[in-house]
Amino acid sequence: MNQEDSIAVQYPRNIHEDMVHSSGLRGYLEVMQQLGTDPLPLLKKYGIQLEQLQDDNAWISHTALIQLLEESAQQANCADLGLRISQYQDIGILGVLGLILQSASTLHEVIKYSSDLLFLHGSALRLYINDRVSTDAFEPSSDIVELIFDIQLHDATHILSKRQTMDLGLAVCHRVLRYLSGERYQPLRVALPHRPLNVYKRFFHAEVMIDQQHAALYFHKDMLNITLDSIDHGLREIVDSYLDRSFRSHQGSFSDRVRHAIRIHLSGPKANKTDIANMLAMHPRSLQRKLDEEGTSFEQIRDKLRQQLLLQYLADSKASMSQIASVLGFSEQSALSRACKNWFGVTKASQRFAIKKPAFSGFLRYECF
Repeated sequence: MNQEDSIAVQYPRNIHEDMVHSSGLRGYLEVMQQLGTDPLPLLKKYGIQLEQLQDDNAWISHTALIQLLEESAQQANCADLGLRISQYQDIGILGVLGLILQSASTLHEVIKYSSDLLFLHGSALRLYINDRVSTDAFEPSSDIVELIFDIQLHDATHILSKRQTMDLGLAVCHRVLRYLSGERYQPLRVALPHRPLNVYKRFFHAEVMIDQQHAALYFHKDMLNITLDSIDHGLREIVDSYLDRSFRSHQGSFSDRVRHAIRIHLSGPKANKTDIANMLAMHPRSLQRKLDEEGTSFEQIRDKLRQQLLLQYLADSKASMSQIASVLGFSEQSALSRACKNWFGVTKASQRFAIKKPAFSGFLRYECF
């Protein structure tokens, strides 16, 4: 097997549930043993097999991982469990994404790759960069950027807290940035949506802002221009080839490539023309011009994809309409209802769509209840 073959990625089969690679639990067993707590009953309770933890490419339920870490922290009486586990994790847990990040030439490129491709590690993981920081911690005119980490589950019904998983994710992000850029990377502050222990300040080497709306790292904008000494030019060529084959040069027409890119980001905030154009390495006007040549538009492709997936989810899943709306990238269920009225001629806003297939007919009938 050559190196290019080794960065192939397999996707989870369950499209209705958020999944994450089991490498996200690397170090869990060791930390629990150090704390004197048997992890096996907890793993069994949440349906995670020991064999899965030994295979970094195995997919596990993200909801199960979150619940596992929360209950583990309670049973072991360890409020900083996520932080402790992060010390066993490095860029290697990211698999193919880790290789892509090591091919980046600047810290800004690392963050862009991470933001665009974090779904390769977990479908609910999100990373955003905000260069218009509004917080009392910094002057309004200061050149500060905010790197926000989040976990956006399609169904968070049974999630009471994500504290340990949020801590783990932000800590791994911090460790990866430090690994790639060395001592030149230094956050100014860290934001956490809870009240952390003093150990957090020592871990991040920065002031910690408590009870914030999200988890984030703050640093000077100049740090985005840090040139990475670790860049592997041979790996860069392999990664460029992989990205071309997997995302930029999807076989078929140009509209097929756009549809493929939209499908990847449909449930997140990046399923818009500007971000999809960036993913395909072109200007939004160029994207629209090429779609015009094929007699379609970005909006038409996205709407058709949403229609197809809606029918699939209604036929094959028991997901609620609000859950389906989220998966399809709608801000709320009412927005999906309005779209369905345009697509299928539904006469009133729906509480639930049902698909009925009359015995005498081969077509599907869509009704609104």
